[in-house]
Parts: sequence; C-alpha cells; structure tokens
Amino acid sequence: MTVEPEWPLYLLLGNVTTDLTPAGSTFGGTAYYSGRAAAALGYRVVVASRLPRGDAGRLAAEVPEIEWRAGSADASATFSNIYLPEGRTQLVHARAPRLGAPEVEELAPEAEIVHLGPILRETGPAVVKAMAGRDFVALTGQGLLRRVDERGHVRVDLPRSAAQAFGAADVSVLSTEDLAGDVETAKTLLAKSPVGVLTDGAGTIEAHEGGRWLRFPVVERPMRNPTGTGDVFAAVLFSAYRATGDLRESLRVSAEAAARWISEPTPEPFHVLPEPGAAGEF
Repeated sequence: MTVEPEWPLYLLLGNVTTDLTPAGSTFGGTAYYSGRAAAALGYRVVVASRLPRGDAGRLAAEVPEIEWRAGSADASATFSNIYLPEGRTQLVHARAPRLGAPEVEELAPEAEIVHLGPILRETGPAVVKAMAGRDFVALTGQGLLRRVDERGHVRVDLPRSAAQAFGAADVSVLSTEDLAGDVETAKTLLAKSPVGVLTDGAGTIEAHEGGRWLRFPVVERPMRNPTGTGDVFAAVLFSAYRATGDLRESLRVSAEAAARWISEPTPEPFHVLPEPGAAGEF
C-alpha cells in the first residue's frame, strides 16, 4: 500500500481583504495571496483571519485547498488599489477586527513556517508574543506600518510595537513602498531579524543575513499583474530559505517567481509557481 506523503504545514495570520476593482470585488491581502502561493508550493496551509460568515463561506468554496480559520466579523477589511505612474494609492472602506492571541496561540503547533501577514495591524503585540519562539517565524511587515487617515487613505506610520514584531521574526520582508521610500528606517527594522529583505519594485533587492548586507538584481519582465506580487515573493522566499538556508538561492527563486507572476496576464496566475509537492525542493 502506498502511503501519501504528509506535506509540511504553513500557518498564516492576517485578515483576508475584499478588494474592490473595476471588474468587481475579489479576495486579497497577504493572507490570501501568500496563502495561495504556499498551497501552490505544496504546503498544507492554515490561515487565521477575521471575516463575516458569508465571505468566509465563499472563500472556503473558492479556495478549498486552504483551511480557513475565519473568526467572526461584522465586515471584512475592504480596500481599493489605484495604480498610477507615480505609485499605488490605497483606500480603506471598512476594517475587520484584530486577531486575538487566545484564538491563535494553540493553532498548528507543528507548523514548519509561521507567517505573520497583517494587512492593517491586526496581528498586535499579543499575537506576536504568542508566536515568538516558534520554529520558523516569517514576517511581511507592511501591515504593521499603516494607518488610515480621515479620508480613508492608507498612510505610513511607525508604531513602537513594530520593532517587537521584526525582532520576533527569523526572516522579515519590506518594500520601499511600505515606508514611502524611507530606506534607512526600513533597513533599521529589517536588521532586527536575523534575515531581512528589502524590495524596491523593479529596483535592486537588498538583503542581510546576520547584519551583512548584499544586493541582488530583480528579474525584469513586463508588468501586467501587480497586485499580490510582494506576497507571492515573500511566500516563495520563506519556503526556499526554510528549506535551504541559502539566502542568495532563495532570493533567486523568489525573484523569478515574482517576475513570472507580475508578467502573467491572467488575474490569478498561481499556475506559474512550482507544482504542488515542490515545497523544500528548490
């Protein structure tokens, strides 16, 4: 009798969003894109999020390969992404509640990767503390560095608790966009993690391991599908680094995955990632 292999588990904490687009509403956010990328890599994925019951049901039907642990919410985190030549503008139309430490601290203790992927500060200090010390903690920090102004626009903000989250992560990722181009502050935060990666759109990636910084070129491709690119990059990076411990090779793999994603014309091009079963085989 052939025994099916047990794929490693990827635990992701962060609110799935409802993204409003000219073509209608879609699910989005780091929890959605990184979660689906991890599933495409062959992980068993558990996502802890806050969603209204109806949205949770639709999400489970649309993406049954992920185990969605959706806590109750009156509204989902609802965003609009407006892409202009000078960059992206984000509008927040509704917010979802924070995740609570009691609902996540006992979740998936066997997870090979714990990914903190907040979209708007929903993984607060108590959740970070609950996850600190897990076997491999990864962080995409953009959602920790946001506030919403009186018009609903997303603005950069730097709460004191952000440093705690970066210090708890084994690998952390930021983009220059996350801090409105403030590279010095981004590097200061990333330096609190043993490994930190700073992306810059089509510009050179900067990364450090143990405080020693290196520069890595991106893979240039036509930009057709920008939404979710950073989340796909992060999930592939975390998986590759967890498997190999080789930062340069992990950057190569994740940069190639992001290039394929961003140049793919279809709206959900998860087929450009490695086939299921590829986790840990970079």
